[in-house]
Amino acid sequence: MAKNRSIFLFLALLSAVCTSRESSAQSRAKAIFVTNVELVQIPVIVFDDKGAVATNLDKDDFVVLEDGVEQQLMYCEKEREPVSFVILADQSSSMEKKIPFVLEATLAVLDSDTPQDQYPDEFAVFGIETRVKRLMPFTRDQGDLERRLPSLLAPTNGSTALFDGIYLGVTAARREAENHRRAVIIISDGGDNHSRHNLRQTKRFLEEADVPVFAVMAGPTFELPAIFSTPQNKPTPSPETQKKPALPPFLSVSEEDYIGPAERRGPHNLKALTEASGGGVFTARHLEDLPRIVRTISLAVRYRYMLTYKPTGKQQSGAASAGDNNWHKIHLELHPKDKFAGYAIPYYKRGYTRIN
Repeated sequence: MAKNRSIFLFLALLSAVCTSRESSAQSRAKAIFVTNVELVQIPVIVFDDKGAVATNLDKDDFVVLEDGVEQQLMYCEKEREPVSFVILADQSSSMEKKIPFVLEATLAVLDSDTPQDQYPDEFAVFGIETRVKRLMPFTRDQGDLERRLPSLLAPTNGSTALFDGIYLGVTAARREAENHRRAVIIISDGGDNHSRHNLRQTKRFLEEADVPVFAVMAGPTFELPAIFSTPQNKPTPSPETQKKPALPPFLSVSEEDYIGPAERRGPHNLKALTEASGGGVFTARHLEDLPRIVRTISLAVRYRYMLTYKPTGKQQSGAASAGDNNWHKIHLELHPKDKFAGYAIPYYKRGYTRIN
């Protein structure tokens, strides 16, 4: 009897093991099948013919082309969501005279007429100079942040590590933000002369990060009212720093107006980086431009569309960028064109890298 019972237990155990292996194999097969399903999501910001953020579109209004082949949209989400904003404030020596501009622009990001209890946005602030510093971790307490910003955003004599700041800001948004929707806003002249990363590396990083980056910069004729002027105790420059390239008389500029090579590359840097992320650059020519510009950015991020499709069709020749056969080009339009005359889709990612 004991022998038969042992045989019975052995057969039961063997059956259980086989069933477990079969079930495990079926689970693995299902998991592999699911991971083969590839969807592409494109965050899109649309402006209407009056320049306002368009919030009344649906998926039938969009035409999506990938490598020249029209795609079938599966979803078009357009619900208002809370946003996690990362503000990168340039405190380097090139922005010394524009620190009041940096402060006003940062405060404008916080100024939202949407009740925080309904859509709890959060904000983090990084200071950019020779080293990138976290001035404020993510917080929903806008009042506390507004009170502390004037002491946090002080000018420095440091260099500009803008590219490193973008890496840290975007990484913080991806790892630490509580809200699913995120955005980075740079307030800078765009110069960089002290980063470990270069423009090409940072651009590639933003293409894959899925965090839109916007930039606000002061135009060449931007002037702050006298109320913002604060006397600065400048150190006496050394003989080496006093040497400037000789300029023809008709190009002479004052010591304060001298623009170095890093600042001259600034607009190009900001344009290349923001477009790679699906964002853009805004230029303020007057102080009163700031609230309008920053409010436009904030609304655009809060009310952007999310288009989703499963890629179909073959890649056309020349669609991939040089040296990258997995790069797929995206083009968006609104249809019919006569209905949306004057509308614009300036901010969306123009392509993505598909990992085979």
